Amino acid sequence: MDLDKILRIAVRGGASDIILKPSSLPRFRYRGELVDLRDGVMISEPMMESWLEQLVPHHLKSEMKNPLVDLDFSYESDQGHRFRINFFRQRRLPGLVFRVINNHIKPLEELQLPKIISHFANEKRGLILVTGATGSGKTTTLASLIEKINQEKFSHIITIEDPIEYIFFEKKSTINQREIGTDTISFDVALRSALRQNPDVILVGELRDREATETALMAAETGHLVLSTLHTLDAPESITRLLSYFPPHQHESLRLMISQTLRAIVSQRLIQKADDTGMVAAMEIMIANELVREEIRCATSLEVLKDAIKSSKDTYGMQSFDQSLQKLYEQKIISKKTALSQASNKKDLQMLLSGIGG
Repeated sequence: MDLDKILRIAVRGGASDIILKPSSLPRFRYRGELVDLRDGVMISEPMMESWLEQLVPHHLKSEMKNPLVDLDFSYESDQGHRFRINFFRQRRLPGLVFRVINNHIKPLEELQLPKIISHFANEKRGLILVTGATGSGKTTTLASLIEKINQEKFSHIITIEDPIEYIFFEKKSTINQREIGTDTISFDVALRSALRQNPDVILVGELRDREATETALMAAETGHLVLSTLHTLDAPESITRLLSYFPPHQHESLRLMISQTLRAIVSQRLIQKADDTGMVAAMEIMIANELVREEIRCATSLEVLKDAIKSSKDTYGMQSFDQSLQKLYEQKIISKKTALSQASNKKDLQMLLSGIGG
C-alpha cells in the first residue's frame, strides 16, 4: 500500500487527521468522526518501517531508536501537501498520527471568527494566547492572524515552531520561520535569540515550560507582540497553567507581570456546522481590561474572570463559550442540539436560546 496514495486520498476527501498503526486499516478523521480507508488493507510492520524511513527527518532517526521517545516533525509530499506528524509507540509497535495542513491560509472572515479577533493584528506589544485542546484549530487561527499582519503591516515576524506547519509567503512583512530541531535547539533558546533579531512580532508554537514562558513574557514586556498557544480549556485555566510553571514564591510577581503584558486569551473548540459542510470555532474571548488585570493581579479568585467575560460582551467584545454558541445558533451556523451538547452550562444556555436569559 502506497503511503503517498493514502495521504492524497485524505487531502482530497477533506480529512483532518490520519492514524496509521500495524494490524489496522488506515483511518481518517472526517468532520470529527473516524472512518476507515475504503478498499484499504491491513498495515503490516514492514510497511510501517518503510514509511518511517521515508518520513522521519535525518536528524531525528537516531532518536527514533529510543523506545521511550515520541517525535514531532513535518512532511511535505511529492504533491506539495504538508502534514504535521507525531511518531509514538504502543505495545512496542510504531504508530503515526498525521495532521493535514491546508496550505491555503484562510482569512479570519472566512473562518467565521468574531470581528474582535482581527483587531489583535493591530496590537504593537503584549501577549496574546490562543488555547484549546489538540485539534481545536489554534494553529489555524494564529496563522490567519499572522497572515493579516503580513498583508497589512511592514513588520518583521519571527515564528518558532515544532514543527513548522503553515508556510508564509512574504507580502508587506518580512517573515523568518524557525523549526525546533533543524533551525534551533529549543523554544527558549530561539526566543532569547529572537530578542536580538529586531522582531516586531514573535509567534511561539507553544509555551511548554518555565523558561519559554519567562522569555515570552519578557519579550512582551519589552515592546514586542508575542503570540502563542496553551493546551488549556479556558482563560482562568490558562492563567493557572502559566503560574504552575513557576515556584509558589514567584507567583505574586508573575501575576503582576502577566497583568501588565497580557492583551487577550482566546479559547476555542471546533463545532460541527448545521449544514454538515465542516467545522466552526466556538470561542471564549477574554480581553485584558482594567477589571481583568486587577483580578489577575490580586488573585482573589480566577473564577471571577468568567463573570467578567460574560458581563463585558457589549462593552469590550468579550464572550463566554455559551455566548459564542448562542451567537452561532442564532446565525444558523450550528444546530440547537449541537449548541446544547457543547455548552459549559447547559441549563443557562437553554434559557438563552429560549429568549429567557439576558
